[in-house]
Amino acid sequence: MNAHPQFVEDFELYALGVLDGDDKAQFETHLAGCAECRAKLASARSSLTRLALAAPASTPPPGARERVLESFRASGPKPREAAPHASARRPFGSPAWAWAAAAACVILLVAAVWLANTNLRLSKRLAELELSHQQLETSNLELKATVARAQTVLDILSGPQTTQVALSPSSAPSVPHGKAFYNREKGVLFYTANLHPLSSDHTYELWLIPTVGNPVDIGIFNTDTQGNGQVIVTSLPQGLTAKAFAVTVEVAGGVPAPKGPIVLVGPVS
Repeated sequence: MNAHPQFVEDFELYALGVLDGDDKAQFETHLAGCAECRAKLASARSSLTRLALAAPASTPPPGARERVLESFRASGPKPREAAPHASARRPFGSPAWAWAAAAACVILLVAAVWLANTNLRLSKRLAELELSHQQLETSNLELKATVARAQTVLDILSGPQTTQVALSPSSAPSVPHGKAFYNREKGVLFYTANLHPLSSDHTYELWLIPTVGNPVDIGIFNTDTQGNGQVIVTSLPQGLTAKAFAVTVEVAGGVPAPKGPIVLVGPVS
């Protein structure tokens, strides 16, 4: 048979694999000898592929809507009629269910692409929310640390047993000086001023000198460009009573026993 298919959707139905029976056999026989129809089939396959990837809005072939409505009207109850003669059947015509199946396939492809895009957007939004949550958690931890530090300072300064200790250079009086607030139960709050900054391979080390025993390291520090530094100690060795505090210059990281020169020292009154 040399007649060309009468409807554009025949090519799409065949490309989707829903054209069957005699229609499929006649279509394939015609394709074997018709280069024009083979080109149309290739175009239909290309269009369906692009639709699967991009899911654009598609317009049904001319007359498709009327044929679908007619097929549904035809499927309802109606008076029994004589079967039409085989010669009245249109060449390569597709059953109503076949066109409906093709339309359903297109709808499913569009829905799949839409769902994939929606899932991608939701995944990106979830990642943004998780990042915001982590940032809030970090800020919360920093705030808690700041509050705890402020509470420690307040406890030491306001403690009834807190003693203020002034530290001055061990040799002739000079500008650098330090001040310690010592509470045997709460800890030590130490400040220094006008003490020149050290190089990166050295550090200042604060010592508690007990009434009995050797000096005890309670912290290392360096000063800023104005010579200001501080040490906050919240826990002191048990069983020790300080009779003085001192600051020495030691190698970076500190040492277990003082070796360097003493730059500040002060007794506990």
